[in-house]
Amino acid sequence: MSKKILIGAFGVVLLLVGLAIVKFYLLSPRFRAAPEMKAEASLDALARGQYLVDHVTGCLGCHSAIDETQSGEPPVPGRLGSGRDFGAMPGFPGHLIAPNLTPDKETGLGAWSDGEIARAIREGVSRDGHALFPMMPYVAYSKTLTDADVLAIIAYLRTLSPIKNDPGKTKIDFPVSMFIRAVPAPLTQAAAPPAADTLSRGQWLLTACSCHDCHDSVNARHEPIAGKALAGGMAMPIPGRGQVYAANISSDPATGIGAYSDDDLLRVLSSGKNKAGAPLYGMPWLYYSGLTETDKRALIAALRAGPAIVNAVPAPAFAR
Repeated sequence: MSKKILIGAFGVVLLLVGLAIVKFYLLSPRFRAAPEMKAEASLDALARGQYLVDHVTGCLGCHSAIDETQSGEPPVPGRLGSGRDFGAMPGFPGHLIAPNLTPDKETGLGAWSDGEIARAIREGVSRDGHALFPMMPYVAYSKTLTDADVLAIIAYLRTLSPIKNDPGKTKIDFPVSMFIRAVPAPLTQAAAPPAADTLSRGQWLLTACSCHDCHDSVNARHEPIAGKALAGGMAMPIPGRGQVYAANISSDPATGIGAYSDDDLLRVLSSGKNKAGAPLYGMPWLYYSGLTETDKRALIAALRAGPAIVNAVPAPAFAR
């Protein structure tokens, strides 16, 4: 009897392995052929693309070498958009590299079609068909970026100075490398423009600006904790300085931003200083500083409308 049980159990294991192979390696990632799209480089489109790239999506904050020792994480001069090696990140399952977004034809986007770039941005599939690691917020962009938005972004990226730089390829450890193959999904309908009212615009900005990516509370596997959206606490090492923790930006008055005035929050977004006037590290506020005042106030309205979540975040641990 025990032998039959072992054989049966072995058969179940083989079946599960087979199903996993089919699911993650034969059926994933799911993607469609790159759509036929053409980015027009009109003045309006370029202005829209620059605003989105430089101040909303912050694409170049991840795709450029940056000076992490400075507040605002400014790009290294001469390296704008040429890719970034994130190096060793504690707890991260692999080695993350953001590719070159400049129009260089060998190492950047110069050989990509507009449809291939749009598919990568909103559907999470690279030119060669592999799944992008979802730290690239394509799931959020699929819900926020319209066709006009993504084409404006592409038009603007094509105006960057081409820089020949191959930063390498992302390498993700198993089994995470298997699971991320199931994340991409073909876009069936482009996002609608955000509603004109202040709160709807602010909620759109919360997603498009990827605020949740840093400010949601996460567990040891960096998975968001249910009920703790925007409650902060994620640790971020600052080279040569120590470690900071993403702030609780929920509306809680004791541990979040409830006690901040609108002017306090405008100062955070515009000059990267907290309520006490101390510079903020680990937050790319330089990008958000370029948001219009209308958009900044919409973002603040959306933060205030969210639930108050009690979560005391540790103070920065800077080396002395």
